[in-house]
Amino acid sequence: MTLENLASIGRLKPHAANREEVAKLLVAAERNLRDARLATVSNGTRYICAYTAIVQSAQAALFANGWRPSTSEPGHHMTMVQALVHTIGVDRSRIPVLDALRRKRHAVDYLGEDPDPSEADAAIAAGTRLLEDVRAWIAANRPELL
Repeated sequence: MTLENLASIGRLKPHAANREEVAKLLVAAERNLRDARLATVSNGTRYICAYTAIVQSAQAALFANGWRPSTSEPGHHMTMVQALVHTIGVDRSRIPVLDALRRKRHAVDYLGEDPDPSEADAAIAAGTRLLEDVRAWIAANRPELL
Protein backbone atom coordinates (compact mmCIF):
# COMPACT_ATOMS: atom_id res chain seq x y z
CA MET A 1 0.00 0.00 0.00
CA THR A 2 1.32 3.45 -0.91
CA LEU A 3 1.04 6.71 1.02
CA GLU A 4 -1.56 7.82 -1.52
CA ASN A 5 -3.57 4.66 -0.85
CA LEU A 6 -3.41 5.33 2.89
CA ALA A 7 -4.72 8.82 2.17
CA SER A 8 -7.52 7.49 0.00
CA ILE A 9 -8.82 5.37 2.89
CA GLY A 10 -8.55 8.25 5.36
CA ARG A 11 -5.43 7.09 7.25
CA LEU A 12 -3.28 10.04 6.09
CA LYS A 13 -3.95 13.66 5.27
CA PRO A 14 -1.85 16.02 3.13
CA HIS A 15 0.46 18.24 5.17
CA ALA A 16 2.91 20.96 4.11
CA ALA A 17 5.72 20.57 6.62
CA ASN A 18 7.95 23.38 7.71
CA ARG A 19 11.42 23.34 9.21
CA GLU A 20 10.28 24.37 12.70
CA GLU A 21 7.75 21.58 13.20
CA VAL A 22 10.11 18.90 11.88
CA ALA A 23 12.86 20.24 14.14
CA LYS A 24 10.54 20.17 17.16
CA LEU A 25 9.72 16.52 16.54
CA LEU A 26 13.36 15.52 16.09
CA VAL A 27 14.45 17.43 19.21
CA ALA A 28 11.57 15.89 21.17
CA ALA A 29 12.60 12.41 20.00
CA GLU A 30 16.18 13.10 21.14
CA ARG A 31 14.92 14.32 24.50
CA ASN A 32 12.72 11.27 24.97
CA LEU A 33 15.60 8.95 24.14
CA ARG A 34 17.82 10.80 26.60
CA ASP A 35 15.14 10.41 29.27
CA ALA A 36 14.72 6.73 28.35
CA ARG A 37 18.38 6.15 29.15
CA LEU A 38 18.01 7.40 32.73
CA ALA A 39 18.64 4.55 35.15
CA THR A 40 16.84 6.43 37.92
CA VAL A 41 13.37 5.95 36.46
CA SER A 42 11.25 2.81 36.09
CA ASN A 43 11.53 0.47 33.14
CA GLY A 44 7.97 1.42 32.21
CA THR A 45 8.87 5.09 31.99
CA ARG A 46 12.02 4.29 30.04
CA TYR A 47 9.98 2.16 27.63
CA ILE A 48 7.27 4.79 27.13
CA CYS A 49 9.88 7.49 26.48
CA ALA A 50 11.65 5.31 23.91
CA TYR A 51 8.38 4.41 22.20
CA THR A 52 7.35 8.07 22.10
CA ALA A 53 10.63 8.83 20.31
CA ILE A 54 9.72 6.20 17.70
CA VAL A 55 6.35 7.84 17.11
CA GLN A 56 7.89 11.31 16.92
CA SER A 57 10.50 10.11 14.42
CA ALA A 58 7.85 8.38 12.32
CA GLN A 59 5.72 11.53 12.34
CA ALA A 60 8.72 13.64 11.25
CA ALA A 61 9.19 11.19 8.35
CA LEU A 62 5.55 11.56 7.35
CA PHE A 63 5.75 15.36 7.58
CA ALA A 64 8.88 15.36 5.41
CA ASN A 65 6.93 13.43 2.78
CA GLY A 66 3.96 15.81 2.80
CA TRP A 67 1.60 13.81 5.02
CA ARG A 68 0.31 13.61 8.56
CA PRO A 69 -1.64 10.84 10.25
CA SER A 70 -5.37 11.14 10.59
CA THR A 71 -5.58 11.23 14.37
CA SER A 72 -9.37 11.08 14.28
CA GLU A 73 -9.00 7.45 13.26
CA PRO A 74 -7.90 4.76 15.71
CA GLY A 75 -4.61 3.10 14.87
CA HIS A 76 -2.67 6.17 13.79
CA HIS A 77 0.47 4.94 15.57
CA MET A 78 0.31 1.72 13.56
CA THR A 79 -0.19 3.72 10.35
CA MET A 80 2.86 5.88 11.07
CA VAL A 81 5.04 2.84 11.78
CA GLN A 82 3.86 0.93 8.71
CA ALA A 83 4.33 4.01 6.51
CA LEU A 84 8.06 4.07 7.32
CA VAL A 85 8.59 1.63 4.44
CA HIS A 86 7.32 4.35 2.09
CA THR A 87 8.48 7.51 3.87
CA ILE A 88 12.15 6.70 4.46
CA GLY A 89 12.56 3.26 2.93
CA VAL A 90 12.77 1.26 6.15
CA ASP A 91 13.26 -2.41 5.36
CA ARG A 92 9.98 -4.27 5.75
CA SER A 93 11.64 -6.70 8.17
CA ARG A 94 11.87 -3.91 10.77
CA ILE A 95 8.13 -3.20 10.77
CA PRO A 96 7.10 -6.26 12.84
CA VAL A 97 9.71 -5.31 15.45
CA LEU A 98 8.43 -1.74 15.64
CA ASP A 99 4.86 -2.99 15.71
CA ALA A 100 5.67 -5.34 18.60
CA LEU A 101 7.07 -2.33 20.48
CA ARG A 102 3.78 -0.52 19.79
CA ARG A 103 1.74 -3.42 21.16
CA LYS A 104 3.96 -3.63 24.25
CA ARG A 105 3.56 0.13 24.79
CA HIS A 106 -0.19 -0.42 24.81
CA ALA A 107 0.19 -3.09 27.50
CA VAL A 108 2.47 -0.86 29.57
CA ASP A 109 0.31 2.24 29.21
CA TYR A 110 -3.16 0.76 29.44
CA LEU A 111 -2.78 -2.56 31.23
CA GLY A 112 -0.10 -1.65 33.76
CA GLU A 113 2.47 -4.16 32.56
CA ASP A 114 6.02 -3.54 33.72
CA PRO A 115 8.62 -4.19 31.03
CA ASP A 116 11.88 -5.76 32.05
CA PRO A 117 15.15 -3.87 31.51
CA SER A 118 15.91 -5.73 28.27
CA GLU A 119 12.57 -4.65 26.79
CA ALA A 120 13.26 -1.02 27.68
CA ASP A 121 16.75 -1.34 26.20
CA ALA A 122 15.32 -2.85 23.00
CA ALA A 123 12.88 0.05 22.65
CA ILE A 124 15.73 2.53 23.19
CA ALA A 125 17.87 0.81 20.55
CA ALA A 126 15.01 0.77 18.04
CA GLY A 127 14.17 4.42 18.75
CA THR A 128 17.79 5.49 18.41
CA ARG A 129 18.21 3.67 15.11
CA LEU A 130 14.97 5.05 13.71
CA LEU A 131 15.82 8.62 14.68
CA GLU A 132 19.21 8.26 12.96
CA ASP A 133 17.52 6.85 9.85
CA VAL A 134 14.93 9.64 9.73
CA ARG A 135 17.60 12.33 10.13
CA ALA A 136 19.72 10.76 7.38
CA TRP A 137 16.74 10.50 5.01
CA ILE A 138 15.68 14.08 5.61
CA ALA A 139 19.28 15.32 5.19
CA ALA A 140 19.53 13.50 1.86
CA ASN A 141 16.04 14.18 0.51
CA ARG A 142 14.60 17.24 2.23
CA PRO A 143 17.61 19.13 3.66
CA GLU A 144 15.62 22.38 3.79
CA LEU A 145 13.65 20.84 6.67
CA LEU A 146 16.76 20.48 8.88
